[in-house]
Amino acid sequence: MPTESTHASELPANLPASPSEEKSGRMLKQAVFWGLAAVVIALFLAWPYQQWDFGRRQSILTGWARWVSKYSDWQFCLVVPVLVGWLVWLRRDLLRGLPLRGDWLGLLPLAAGLFFFWLGYKADTGYPGFLAVQFVLAGMVLLVAGMAWMRALFFAWLFLFFSWPMQPLEDSLASPLRPKTAAMAASLLRLVGVDAVSEGSALQSAPDAARGIEIGAAFSLDVDAKCSGINSLFALMMISALLGYLALRQPRSRLILFVCAVPLAVAGNVVRLLLLVAGTLMFGGEFAVGRRMGEHQEMSPYHMFAGFAVFGVALAGMFALCWLFEGREMKRNMQRRVAGGSSRVENAAIQAPRRTWAQLAAAILLPLAALGICAGTDISFHVAEPGVRLQLPLSLGDYQGREYDMTAQEKNLLDEGVKLVRNLYSSSTGRQIMTTVILSGFVKRSLHRPEVCLPNQGWTVTDRTPLTLRLADGREVTMMMMRIFRDAEPQPGVRIRTRAVNFYWYIGSDGTACADHYEHVFLSYFDSTFRNIQHRWAMASIFVPLPEQRVGQEDPFIELGAVEDARNFISQLAPQFMLNTSNAASGSNPPASAP
Repeated sequence: MPTESTHASELPANLPASPSEEKSGRMLKQAVFWGLAAVVIALFLAWPYQQWDFGRRQSILTGWARWVSKYSDWQFCLVVPVLVGWLVWLRRDLLRGLPLRGDWLGLLPLAAGLFFFWLGYKADTGYPGFLAVQFVLAGMVLLVAGMAWMRALFFAWLFLFFSWPMQPLEDSLASPLRPKTAAMAASLLRLVGVDAVSEGSALQSAPDAARGIEIGAAFSLDVDAKCSGINSLFALMMISALLGYLALRQPRSRLILFVCAVPLAVAGNVVRLLLLVAGTLMFGGEFAVGRRMGEHQEMSPYHMFAGFAVFGVALAGMFALCWLFEGREMKRNMQRRVAGGSSRVENAAIQAPRRTWAQLAAAILLPLAALGICAGTDISFHVAEPGVRLQLPLSLGDYQGREYDMTAQEKNLLDEGVKLVRNLYSSSTGRQIMTTVILSGFVKRSLHRPEVCLPNQGWTVTDRTPLTLRLADGREVTMMMMRIFRDAEPQPGVRIRTRAVNFYWYIGSDGTACADHYEHVFLSYFDSTFRNIQHRWAMASIFVPLPEQRVGQEDPFIELGAVEDARNFISQLAPQFMLNTSNAASGSNPPASAP
């Protein structure tokens, strides 16, 4: 029996209620549902949030749906909200029996979500908006309904994270997965008696000097981003999380299954590579892989069929792990989950109605206040002066330069407003160095990573290494050095390899220099939000080709000499186009407005 000091929220939830209390409770529940739904619609469906590459600002959910629909690798995200609704529906009986017992701690995630909402709105980027959806929903549930509701909906809330396309992780995870996938495929091929070697992301048949067979004569494949496992990884992680929730009971087993989605995705892509190698050896490269039409790779039907091996191997592995963990209980677990797993309890009491009304008011007024702050936020985009001059010298020491204009293909690929200067320098020793300085347009993130462009031109990236170099004027610049190669077969049985070294780095309006693509993206959003600097970024690219050599007969000392020559060349050339000033973006000059 409760004492006099017992708080109202500690009373049993199923105490009988009078008709007036029941009517008041129904009214409060309806106010909670419709009030919070209206706030969510206003924040995430109605408010013009980001430009989303469509020329005008659109809401978070509208822009998300249009963006995801454009890219087949991320279209599975469209299914996630439907699955989340189904997961909530499975808990309907349990939710009916839970009282509205809000917790003021819900103000913390709600405030965090509204801050992320403003941050993405100010910086004109969607990822803080995705976090805002998650935190605002969690804050509302905790603030108005309470911890019991949050526990009941926690997996559905967590599963909602799969709605958001994690494109930044795509490139950062794909790069290390590609050489690992090629290395594992080469090891398995050698186990079954097929001599194979891997270099970077390239998988090729091994040479045989005694028989006069060169490297790559039987097959030569490059593990591009689509064969690295990353494009299927996020979908498989989503499937593993859902399968673990439905089929397994132990949290540890669910976690193991979820983590195993990564090696299972890689294993599926290794099998895919093995199928491509087998098809090439038996029926030829055109049948197994497809034809290359200029710089476009036309995928064969067999290649598309081999792609299904990723999901076949991964799903088989997931079900095998589930059976290993739960055995005969797996089917029973899934039936229990789908059935709801709880008895129905009617007429759950609402504890402390006045307090619930106050919490509902806070859950509605705080987002409305955040929208008011957003309405008063300056989101005009003024591009700062660039930190480079688009002019390269025609001579530099022993090097003589020749100008090259932007090609028609580059004009079609690059965003509007992007400009570049390019010189091909040649020395008396025969060394050639192609220098390109690209200035971004008025659209954020209009500079592309060389790691994305070069494979489309037939180059294979062997490795990439950050390199710090002191320039002739005393400044230090950190740049990225990539080793790349491209093979050609000018005549049957003769394979020629062209190697090259490519250096690149990004230069901001205030003279900031960085080597990593995502570092320059982060600085763009951070400086525009907190320093009021709208960078107009530039990228410098130094491309040093090496002499063509027969495949398997490359001289490593040639590359070492090219790297040393490039370092000396860059230290002299970079001060010629990099402005040595810290007030390029200070606003001392009138900013140029974006069109």
